[in-house]
Parts: sequence; C-alpha cells; structure tokens
Amino acid sequence: TVLSEESEQVCKLGQVSPISVQDDDAPWTASVGSVCCAKWSDRVWYNARVDEVMRGGKEVFVTFIDYGNTDKVPVRKLVKDSSLIPEGAKINTLVKRGSPAVAQDDCQDLGNVNSEDPLSSSTPIQDGLSVGEECVALWAEDNVWYNARIIMIDQQAKVAEVEFFDYGNADLVSLCDVYRKFSSVPLARPGEEITVDPNVSTGQGEDVDQVVDFPVRVDQEQGDLLVDHSAETATDLGVKAEPVSLLSLVTKDQHGKMILNAVVVNTITAMEGVVGMTILPGGTLVTAVEKDNTVKMWSRDGLCTGEVVGDRQFSNPSDVVCLGGMGFAVKDKNGIMMFDMQGKYVRKLEVDKLDTCSGMAVDNLGRIVIINKCGEGDEGKLTLRGETDILYIDIMKEKVVKRVEMVDIIAEKEKTICKALTMYKDKLYVVDNGLDCVYTLFHEDGEDQAEVFGSPGRREAQFSGVSAAVLDDEGNTVISDTRNNRLQLFSSEWEFVGFVKVQPSPLARPCVMCLDKEVRELVVHNMGTSQVVRYALG
Repeated sequence: TVLSEESEQVCKLGQVSPISVQDDDAPWTASVGSVCCAKWSDRVWYNARVDEVMRGGKEVFVTFIDYGNTDKVPVRKLVKDSSLIPEGAKINTLVKRGSPAVAQDDCQDLGNVNSEDPLSSSTPIQDGLSVGEECVALWAEDNVWYNARIIMIDQQAKVAEVEFFDYGNADLVSLCDVYRKFSSVPLARPGEEITVDPNVSTGQGEDVDQVVDFPVRVDQEQGDLLVDHSAETATDLGVKAEPVSLLSLVTKDQHGKMILNAVVVNTITAMEGVVGMTILPGGTLVTAVEKDNTVKMWSRDGLCTGEVVGDRQFSNPSDVVCLGGMGFAVKDKNGIMMFDMQGKYVRKLEVDKLDTCSGMAVDNLGRIVIINKCGEGDEGKLTLRGETDILYIDIMKEKVVKRVEMVDIIAEKEKTICKALTMYKDKLYVVDNGLDCVYTLFHEDGEDQAEVFGSPGRREAQFSGVSAAVLDDEGNTVISDTRNNRLQLFSSEWEFVGFVKVQPSPLARPCVMCLDKEVRELVVHNMGTSQVVRYALG
C-alpha cells in the first residue's frame, strides 16, 4: 500500500492463481497428503493435511490434524508452511511459527493462552479494553472511526484485530486508534480532522435518525456533527424485505436439471442502447440509455414516471447506481451527477483525473467505485496508458481516495473490456466482457487480494460476452452470458447451480441486469429485442 502525493491509496494486487499457492521461490500446488497450514472459518490458521483436491484445484478438503475435524477450504486460504502465514494473522498455538507445519502430540485449546504469549486475550489496552469488548476504532484505509469489536490483541506488535460489526469486515488497527467510547477521541486527539461513521454513537443529536450510507465529519472548532439532513431515510420507501436466497427458488425440470424459473411480469419496449440500470428502495427502476443520452425512471408496472434532468444534458451515460435512501448517481462522459429518490438533481461530483469510465457501484463505506481505462485521447493522470484501474471516490471529499491497479490481474490487457461492477458485502465483482471472466477483489489477512472465475466457451461456467452479474443476500450470483443467450446461476462458492429458464418468451441476448430483492424480481435488458423485461423468480 502506497500513499501518493494526492494522498490516494494505491493497491497493487499480486499475480492471481486460482490453483497454485505461491511462495518466494517456486510455486507449490496442494496435493493429497500434503501437510500445510490452513485458515479455518474462525480466521485462525491451523496445522492441516490435504485429504482431497476439488473443483479443479480451487478448493481442498482438509483435516485439522491437531483437532481431528475436517472442512472444505479454498486454496487461497492454504500455505505450504507456517513461515508463509501473513504477518499479524491469528495463529493457533500448536502451529510452530516460521517452520513447516507438523503434527503435535500435545493438543492445546486455543482459548488457553500462555502468559508469555503476546496475543494474550487477558491483557487490557487503553480505556481498560480487552478481547470481546465493543469499542470505536479508526480504519486506516479511509481514516474514518467505526464501531468495532476486539477479536485479538497483540501487545508486541501494538495492534489489535477488530471486527467492524456494522459492515462485517475485520482488520488490524493500531492500539493507539482504539477507544471505548467516541467521546474520548476528540479529547485525546485535539486539532485532528475527525470523520465518524453515522452508526457511531457520538452523544450529539442521538434522537435524530441518521440512516445514511456515508461518513459524517466532526467540526473540531464547533464541536458538532456536520450531517446532511437533506437526505431522506430509506425506512418508509418500500417493504421490509426478507433476505433473498436464489438457491431457495431453484427447482428441477422434467429432465432432473436444476433451473431457476423466471416468468415475465411486464416489458418496456423501444429500449435500444441501455448501458445501466439500478433499482431504488421501493422498486423504482432507473435506466441509462447511451444512444439517446437519456436517464428515465420506471414504476414496477413498467410505466415511465419521468425523465431525469441534471444541470446539463447527459453525454454518453455509462452507468447508474443506487445510493441507498439518498437517491442515485449517473456517470457520463463529463462526470458524475447525483439525484434524490424522486429524480431531482442534487449536485455533481467535481472529480478530475478520470479517463474513459464504465461500470459503477457503491462499497460498504459509501464510496462510489468505477472502472477507469486510459485509452486513446485520455489524459492518463492516474491510470497508465492502455491499462485499467478500479477507482474509489469519496463523495464528501470529491476525490479519488483509492486506486486498485488491475495490471497483475488481467491476463491480456489488449483484449480486456471491464464493463460492469457490483458489490456483495466487502467484495467487489468486476465483469470482463473481453476475456469472459469475473474478477473478485477483496481484503483479507491485511492485504488486497483477487480471484478470477470463468473462461470463454459454451459449457457450464463458461461465457461468451459476459455482461453483468447480480447477487442475492447470500452471495449467489446470476451472470448474463450474452452471446450464449443465457443466464447462469452460481452459488457463493462459484459452483454452477443451473440456468435461468424464462417464459413465455425466450431471452434475446441478455445484457444489463438488476435485482429487485423486495419482490424477488429480476430486470433484464434483452439487446436482441431492445426490451427491458421484468421477471418474477421462482
């Protein structure tokens, strides 16, 4: 991680390999009988033995040899020996640090911590905090204070692993950046510019409902929170939806094959050139059409409720994204404009350094994420000529605060066409239309990592012109396989489940998609018929 002169965060992701685990000298491929170290679901590394290699080498079945239990583990959570376990990670006491994993005769429970162990859970830190207690912690990635729960304390390294429980991610933070209550932060750090997540209790204006998706600032001189109260909450905008699981809607056809039934609800015609769609709370559909430079809003009944007008005419819009209860944002050739839930113009984001952009998503910190490619005619202020980056834009600061370079992930930069983004929890999914695959970017073990799924072809889990991905509340994914004229459904572990069977009319080169979770309906743009079709699932 490098901080540039513009204080943006630049992340270079290492070479991606879904099969081999790499060390500094030579690749190591897990095989049956290999003794290694594996990271279990509790985020602790244990001694393990590989009993079976599955999914073409992407996953293994292991026995945790010190305890006797077994489980499936992705190969990215496997290392050849304990010397390759990332610094700062939680390690079981039976693992010999810095040497190959070996079976131990003397089994020790993880909860029994040696008094000399620097990871002692009984040792309190400032404010008397100890493992298991809730606190507020500063996340260095965006310099924002969040609610957190302490998972581990390392007095020797002066760090604590905390879970940011409002968002589900975990990370290592400095012991100096952990306090029992937020009220202690301004007192202990006078003069600092402090930004606090809206979920954090600040003791100011607690009876004000702050249902917003973006951080709020603390004005040190005034001592008050600066909150945008013009944003509407999403509470009353639609039905409180139950968690959506696409797998629960899957059935078998007459041949015994798993399918996800999709029945046409309504159709919007004459929709040639749709490049972006999103669903707002309450079910309103927003579409962006590049051909005629328009953005429109539609009811669940397929009726147009209005055309969106900004402070200028749209020029080659590339995508639209929901901003929760605050409304939506539209990206076009000249920048990003924000609108409220009714489609009324709010403001534009004055972000420079952008080149040719496509795709748009919002991460769990409220930052807008876009794909930025530097091509012919672009200035290349951030992204190098001919390359593709993922940019994270802080809406309040109106600047790029993080840049992920895709150079080491994309196999053939001459063929790549990254065109769509979607988020699931803290994972970003990048759809590559040129190489017919999906990249998953995530943060684990203190570093940014990536996985690649899919390849060109007509078989299951292969694509021809992959265009979009939508996810349910469990991480199951529907992918539009445009030139193969089909929609494929995958589990959260990328196992092929089945195809989406639409009726009564067939798919016609399905492209852009979005999921209306409140009513379990999938909205698909069929390029072949220039129609946007809403399907009821199940």
